[in-house]
Amino acid sequence: MNPYGSPNPEQTAKAWRRCTIKVAPLRMPALRKLRTFWLLGNGGRELLLEAAVLPILIAASFRLAGVARTQAWLRRWARLGRKRAPVPDPQATIRSARRLQRIAGSLTGLGGTCLVRSFTLWTLLLRRGVGADIRIGLRKSEETFEGHAWLERAGMPINEDAAVVATYSAYHEAMAFDTMRKMVRQ
Repeated sequence: MNPYGSPNPEQTAKAWRRCTIKVAPLRMPALRKLRTFWLLGNGGRELLLEAAVLPILIAASFRLAGVARTQAWLRRWARLGRKRAPVPDPQATIRSARRLQRIAGSLTGLGGTCLVRSFTLWTLLLRRGVGADIRIGLRKSEETFEGHAWLERAGMPINEDAAVVATYSAYHEAMAFDTMRKMVRQ
C-alpha cells in the first residue's frame, strides 16, 4: 500500500492526475495596473481618465467642428472644472499631467497628432489652473512644409524637446484659434 491508498503505483498516478486542478495563471500585469490606478488617488484617477478620453473627443471635434470651436469648447469646459485655489507647484502639476498623458496614450494606443496631444495637455493643465501657450511652428523639409504643435510656459517647451522645437520657425505669438475666429468675424 502506498500513502494514497492504492496498491498499484499506476493507479496512484492516475488518481493524482484526477485530483489536480488546473488553474489559469493570474494576469499579474493587469492586477498591477489596477492597483496602481487605485493608488493614484481621486485627483490622479480623474487626470488619467481625462487624459485617456480627451484625445478621442478632441480628434472627433476637430473633424466635426474645426479647431477654433474645439478650443473654445475646451476652454469653457476647463474653466468650469478649474480648481479655484492657486497651484502651489505648477511644475509638479505639469510633470504629473505629462506622465499620466503618456500612460493613457500607452494604455489606449491613442496618442493622436501633435496638435491633439498639445490640446489635450493644454486642457488638462488649464483645468488645474496652470496656464500654457499653444505654439505652432513650420519648417521646410526638402520639397514639403512640415508643421508641429507644442506647449510652452514662460517661453520653455513643455511637451517637446527644446532641440526639436528649435528646428521649427514658430509664430511670434501663441495660438488662440478661438479668439482668432472672433477677430475674423468682426
